[in-house]
Amino acid sequence: MIRFLLPAILLAGCAPSGIFMITVPYAEGSLDCAESLDENFSDGYEPDGGGGGNDPWTYDSTFVGADAIIFFHISPTGDGAVLTWGNAPYPGVAEGDGWTFSWTTHSESEELSEHEDGYEYNEYSVSDSTVDIHIGQALFAELGGTVSGTSKSETTWEENDEWDMDEIGFGSGQIPSSTYLVYKDSGDLYPQGNDSEEDECDDKLCFITKTEECTQSAQAFNATKVEGNDVLMYNDSYDDSQ
Repeated sequence: MIRFLLPAILLAGCAPSGIFMITVPYAEGSLDCAESLDENFSDGYEPDGGGGGNDPWTYDSTFVGADAIIFFHISPTGDGAVLTWGNAPYPGVAEGDGWTFSWTTHSESEELSEHEDGYEYNEYSVSDSTVDIHIGQALFAELGGTVSGTSKSETTWEENDEWDMDEIGFGSGQIPSSTYLVYKDSGDLYPQGNDSEEDECDDKLCFITKTEECTQSAQAFNATKVEGNDVLMYNDSYDDSQ
């Protein structure tokens, strides 16, 4: 899951500059996330996937957050501006009714392992996250705007369906099928594993792909400029957000 809390300011036609303080109200339900799972196990399925059976477990979770007080620093950069939140900079450009600061982070990783006797286990991850901050025109030392964001992460695990336990050295697979999938036996549900001598998937390689997509709806904010030496005050306020 991700959290987006940022803001800034601007005078029409001029790059914004200075330190601003904002109180961001906690907005329950502003972050909307959806998870999906794809896999090729023959009998395994997600516990809530409609496969029936008697599952003795029920799951629930709640989260309540508090309002946040944050300091932001904004500096001109030639024909643009940059907003700094903590150690994260967000470049900005002027628009018709203010400024928009935005940045997208992207990462990819893969971990591959292969045994000389044919067994392989692979893990791939891709992640993208975007934050958009729009700031309207300032009125004296006050300004308003919105902050929103999106993120998407995808992780894929792959592993041989069958292998020689004596050659490889273990009989239970590394793929996290027992974390995400179950199978039904005599009306009861059990964690779905990947055993070395069992044909459990539709291909030679078993796979699971987990995807999570989140959208942070636009949150309105009002900010106040803090008077004083920008450098000294920003250094002091760097660790003071809460």
